[in-house]
Amino acid sequence: MLKHLLFITASICCLYACDKAESTQNGEQAIARVYGEKLYFSDLDGLINENTTPADSTQIVNNYIQNWVRDRLLAHAAEGNTSEDVNIERLVSNYRASLMLNIYKQELLKTELDTTVTMQELQNYYDQNKDKYELQDHIAQCYYIKVKRNANRVGDLKRWWTLKRESYHKNLVNYALKNAIEHNMTDSLGWTTLSELETKLPGDSFKDKYYKEGERDIYVKDRKHRYFLRLNKVLRKGGTAPLSYVQDDISKILLKKKKTQLIETKQEELYQKELDNKNIEIY
Repeated sequence: MLKHLLFITASICCLYACDKAESTQNGEQAIARVYGEKLYFSDLDGLINENTTPADSTQIVNNYIQNWVRDRLLAHAAEGNTSEDVNIERLVSNYRASLMLNIYKQELLKTELDTTVTMQELQNYYDQNKDKYELQDHIAQCYYIKVKRNANRVGDLKRWWTLKRESYHKNLVNYALKNAIEHNMTDSLGWTTLSELETKLPGDSFKDKYYKEGERDIYVKDRKHRYFLRLNKVLRKGGTAPLSYVQDDISKILLKKKKTQLIETKQEELYQKELDNKNIEIY
């Protein structure tokens, strides 16, 4: 890859007629120069991945050089046309401080944040905020299997499904894992919106079978597939969403709170420490 990039860089240099070598103290040749600022080969490190073709690589390097030159020209022009009221040094200092602070926060979160959210924490937050979790759609817990119309042992599948014996459930799970195009047999406690279930059955099958006829155990087929759907529990729009339906959202909220608390705690610890060490004075 190094030879590949060297070749491309050499080609670019030739393209721009770089016959006058500029170099660093380490003898590295410059690729481009704008006034006193130079772009070197080492600045291209990581620009091209191993799967990029030579032609695409050449184009990427060429575009990078062109953009670098134009950016530096604008920066040079800005230096001579910036209002005297703009304190560049202060802006740079503030930006550097902000950058270092963000890096420190990320390292702090990486090493000290406890990302575990317990079921008790989820339950407590849910109980205190149920009014925020009104269902915006009808949802259901269900079993679902979709197979090819001529699937292997489809007769057994229909028998196991129809008889609804608890002892047959394992057969249905194993069958779905081996033969189903799509299924929901291993996560019956998961929730799905009824609008999504409508898309899983052909045509208006779901609307006809469930909304019109009130069926919760639905079997339909079309020219290519057979569909088995059983609604175990349905919750209506406007009611309170169950914890299992919203726990991912709650987990994100609690984790965000933990991040904020960790940063605030660390700030307070540092403040008190340096105040005691007389490194802080407020005049």
